[in-house]
Formats: sequence, structure tokens, C-alpha cells
Amino acid sequence: MFYALIAIAAGIAWLVLERSNELFVLSWRNGEMRLVRGSVPGRLRIDIGDALKSMKVKSTRVRVTRTAQGTTITASGLDDFHTQRLRNILQLFPLSQLRSSTAPTQNRLLRVFGFSSLVWLFGSRDCDE
Repeated sequence: MFYALIAIAAGIAWLVLERSNELFVLSWRNGEMRLVRGSVPGRLRIDIGDALKSMKVKSTRVRVTRTAQGTTITASGLDDFHTQRLRNILQLFPLSQLRSSTAPTQNRLLRVFGFSSLVWLFGSRDCDE
């Protein structure tokens, strides 16, 4: 019992430390984008969506984190060329603008605990082919 509590506490601590430098996470599936966590400027969200649409990406998860040098973007399921294109878009927005964007108020509790990604994952898949 004691070891289980330690493991749970370590897991929670790891999760908090992992997300401490995270600015936002976007999920893209079948031409639709969802904000999973954080806050993103509207223009950046539109630009990333336009780029993913033009690249004909089926699904990906875009994560932007703060580093000592600025920002880092990682995208699951994209090759280096497409990730570089997203990186070029991200460089148009200074870190101060990324940090000062306001989070949407709807579904805030779902995003804080990461449940919106579960809803998104198990949501309707009528666009899948």
C-alpha cells in the first residue's frame, strides 16, 4: 500500500514537471483542430490549421514548450520537413505573445486535467475512411 502511494505521488510529480514548460497542445484529426491544453493566439492556431490542411495531414498532436532558447515544437506523426514548416510558422510569434494569450473559458476543467483529449480521442469518427 505504501509503495503504491509513493508510485502515484511520483507519477503526479512527473506529470506536473513534464507540463510545467508546456505552452499549449493542439490535436488535429480529419481536418479539425482542438485545443487540448494551454492557450494559443488565434492567428497562430489558424496558421497551423491552414498548414496542416495544405499538407493533407490526417491526424497529429502538436506540442509547444518553452525552453531556454525560446520555444520548441514537436508533432507526432509528421516528418522533419512538415515539422520544420510548423516551426517556421511558430517563429513568427514571439514568446511574449505566446505567453500572454488567454485561454478559452469553455471546457476549462476538461483541459486542465487532460480529459478533453480523451473526449477527442473517443469522439465521433465519422470522417475516418
